[in-house]
Amino acid sequence: MMLTFPCVCCGHLTMNGPPGSHDICPVCFWEDDQVQLCWPDWAGGANWPSLIEAQANFKAFGACEERFVARVRPPGDDEPLDPNWRPIDLERDHFERRGNQEAP
Repeated sequence: MMLTFPCVCCGHLTMNGPPGSHDICPVCFWEDDQVQLCWPDWAGGANWPSLIEAQANFKAFGACEERFVARVRPPGDDEPLDPNWRPIDLERDHFERRGNQEAP
């Protein structure tokens, strides 16, 4: 069995590498971008919307961006939702200030 990692946008175990691998999730079409995980309110980089906006988009219409709805698919039986994943909640989650890299 191959080790998989959760997509930071939809939470399904679809990524072949850890955050920053630039894998594209087949369930939501998010490109794994470590910068947007570090600063989830930042739009740009590998993905047009911010990670926070992409998570809301996935909840609303099943893709990280509306233009990718036709490119996504339902998760396979081997791609469950990671039980420890949840969407970002800015009331409880704290991130570095945008532009400052405090951690590697």
